[in-house]
Amino acid sequence: MMNKLLMLAFAVFVSYNVAAQTYEGKYLEANYDESKVPEYNLPDVLSSFEGKSIKTVEDWEKFRRPEIVDFFAQNMFGEVPTLSNPIKKSFKLISEDPTIFNGLCTRKDVLITFENENGKVTMPLVLFVPTNSKDKVPVILLANGDDIKRKGLKLNSPQSYGETGNGIPLHQLMSRGIGVSTVDYKAFGIDHGNKQGKVSGGISDLYFKDGQEFTKENEWGMIAIWAYALRAGMDYLETDKDVQENQVATLGSSIGGKVALWAAVTDTRFGMTLLATAGHGGDAIWRREYGETLQNMCDYLPTWICRNANKYAKNVHALPVDQHSLLAAMAPRPFYVSNAQHDLWADQKGQWIGTYNAAPSYQLYKKEVAFTSEKQPAINQPIIKSMIGYHVRSGVHGLELYDWEQYMKFIEYHFLNIEPRSVEEVYK
Repeated sequence: MMNKLLMLAFAVFVSYNVAAQTYEGKYLEANYDESKVPEYNLPDVLSSFEGKSIKTVEDWEKFRRPEIVDFFAQNMFGEVPTLSNPIKKSFKLISEDPTIFNGLCTRKDVLITFENENGKVTMPLVLFVPTNSKDKVPVILLANGDDIKRKGLKLNSPQSYGETGNGIPLHQLMSRGIGVSTVDYKAFGIDHGNKQGKVSGGISDLYFKDGQEFTKENEWGMIAIWAYALRAGMDYLETDKDVQENQVATLGSSIGGKVALWAAVTDTRFGMTLLATAGHGGDAIWRREYGETLQNMCDYLPTWICRNANKYAKNVHALPVDQHSLLAAMAPRPFYVSNAQHDLWADQKGQWIGTYNAAPSYQLYKKEVAFTSEKQPAINQPIIKSMIGYHVRSGVHGLELYDWEQYMKFIEYHFLNIEPRSVEEVYK
């Protein structure tokens, strides 16, 4: 018995040290010194790869936006492969509970199934909607790894005042007339961490040709696969009688933020996206080479993106785009960027630069963007009444109640067409 315990202890020690070394390499090589940020020039959002000036919405929609999205699909996140065998989609309502918060909220549990000759993938979706709403409601679709399985959507103690175990302010959302949904996007694919960036399993297997064992160089990595899971969630939401289908906003934090943005960019059914500390591959520009870098992602998280990204890993300045270009592709739909004062890894200054430089595409549509200066807004001073919302809060990486409350106000302004309300006004 003692020998078995010693062997177990040794195994834990070894695995811990291997993980620690990987962790150390990933983070300690990062630059957090502003004086070491290289000089760079951001590509002009309104200038095509061939140098054509984009001056009209028609030129933007016909030429510029498609080339931006296609470049990211081919060289960063990976494209959705062409199907050989058609996929059959189905939705099954597993349960419906209208009694939450004494009838304020209804919870629906749904099972989404994708199936073809290659196999079958199922994914759980949970939807909360205000029970007594007379109209269809806007919904936040949260990019969620596996909180459904870990029961993180159960309600906390009464002291949490209506939050779920993973921090969703459920009572406040319902009181504002906003629904919230989440999918276990990992059901569409588990990141096996292949060092060569090769992806297999889950939804990707349904797309494989005969004899194919893993994705091609330009095919989807995990960010794109998980974004596809959000799009599958949207497939269901637009069938639900309680959901205003053109008012669904993707939301994600950290890797989930990258997923939420790519889902919304590649699927215009989403009316909005909300990003929390998304960082590089999301809203922070690569060219600053501050915090996480493309080289770092290719080295340590090669399956998150497609293998073609390696072409630019050592020279991000050769990219004809940067993340501000991807944010600009959201136009004319509203988006919101939030970050944290001390989130060095996600480069909150780089996130602001990405946000600010996305604005020209909105100006083509004559959509109001509230900021006019390159100066980054002050801490805890959110921009709500704008097609591009923004705040940098005090604190560190993650998704906090402060973030949720700004998103709810942003939705009230854009989707519900009412003056954004404070928490006190909601509950008075």
